[in-house]
This record gives sequence, structure tokens and C-alpha cells, in this order.
Amino acid sequence: MKWGISVILLLLCTLFLQAQSNLTWIRTKEGKMVAVPKRMVFDLDLPKFVYKSFTPSNRQLIEAKLREFVPDFPVWSVYEQERPMDMTISSVAYQPFFNPYTPMLRRVSPMALDFHEVLIVPASEQVTFITSGRQYTWPGAGGLTRINVELLWRHDRFSLSGGAFGGRYFTPFNPSPQFMGGFNAMASYDVADWLTVRWWGEYTFYDQKEKRNPHMLMNPFYNHTSVGGAFEFKVNDSGFKVGVGVNYEYNPIRGRMERQFLFYPAGKIGMFHIGN
Repeated sequence: MKWGISVILLLLCTLFLQAQSNLTWIRTKEGKMVAVPKRMVFDLDLPKFVYKSFTPSNRQLIEAKLREFVPDFPVWSVYEQERPMDMTISSVAYQPFFNPYTPMLRRVSPMALDFHEVLIVPASEQVTFITSGRQYTWPGAGGLTRINVELLWRHDRFSLSGGAFGGRYFTPFNPSPQFMGGFNAMASYDVADWLTVRWWGEYTFYDQKEKRNPHMLMNPFYNHTSVGGAFEFKVNDSGFKVGVGVNYEYNPIRGRMERQFLFYPAGKIGMFHIGN
């Protein structure tokens, strides 16, 4: 009787230990007891990670030092306006004012800051407003900065344009830039598909003391008082033309108009446009 009670107590202890253990006891076909780990279920509901932005102490010190050198300007001040650091501005003529490498570019090449821009604004089907600005530099011979505004009127095969220009120039004879200005006009008529007649005239005024400046008089890129005309002949179907004409240019040294014979290319060559 005692032996039976002992067996029952032993079985109850075994079952209790099995329930509390992480092992499962299994009896094989041979009658052996094998312990197998139980399948565990883990709770992966982790709390959200809370963090704060970190700024290095040295960066805070640098920003504090920089703020000491920023003056307290009003909001409307020009100083508060944003600088186009990406150089995306409306005109290349203003890029030297925002480019920190401008002094270096001037030392590398005197022509580094030259530009040529054209703005065309159609006012109607026949009238167009044109503004152009350009700057040329000839090392050792001088330079020119000029802006030109004009109106262009077209009707069928006839076109007429006129306007005014102004700017400044400098040569070895006048290292300090001098101002100049004037008026110009041009007309053209397409007689046929292969022939165009062109006329032009320009009046330019400089300082009186510049009348004997050879650098200004001998440079064809400077504006000079002149009048002339030409015939332009179409050479091929792509639009390339050849012009032949006569130009009379005023020579202030001799005080008279001097004749010049012209022979020049015009029209289109591939993607390039030459002449008027």
C-alpha cells in the first residue's frame, strides 16, 4: 500500500515539474523518455524610440561667433536680400557681382567677363522691341560696353528698324572709361527669294578730344558715324548669303566721309547666324 502511494506521489511530482519546465517529455517506441524544448512565444511589442537632434558643441560655437559679425539691419535692407549662390540670375552681366572668383578671373584673362545678350519682346505681329547688351575687350587695344534699344517693324518683304545706343569705352589713350552714344537705323527689302537690298545709317558722338584717337578710329568694332547699302545674294537653300556693298564712314581726323567697299558673308551656316 505504501509502495502504491509512493508511485502516485512520484507521478504527481513529475507532472508538476514537467508543467514548470521548458522541456516536453516524450516516450519513444522503444520505451525511452526524450526531452524536447517547448515552443516559446516572444512579445516583440517594443516601445517607440525617442531621440533628440544633436548639434556638436563646436558647431554651436562657430554659429555664435558668426552671429557676432552680422549687423542688425532692418528687414527692408538690401543686405537681407537673398544672394543667388547658385549663379542662376537673369543676366550674365551681373554674375561678376555675385561671383567670389571675379578678381581671379580678371587676372587670368582680360576677356573673362565679356558677354553678349539679346532680349526680344514682340509687341504685335509686325512690331518687335529688341534690347541687346554686349561687352568686348581687346587686350592691349581697349574695350567697349554698350547697350542698344530699337524697334523693328516688318511688313511683307519690307523691314525697318531704328533706335539708340549708349555705353562706355576705353583705349590705351584713355585708360579711364569714357562715355559715348548715338542713333542708328536700318532698312531692308527682299526683291526676290535670292536677292535682298539693305540700307543703314548711324550717328555716333564721342568726346571732342577723342577725335584723334587711333585705337578708336581703327577698331571696326567701335561705333562710328556711317551710312551705306549693300546687295545680299542667296547662295544655297540653307539660307547662306553673300553681301556686296559700299559704306561711307566719317573720319574725324580728315573731317570727311571715306568710302569703304564691303564683301561679307550673311545668313545661316548650319546652326550659326552671320550678319543681319
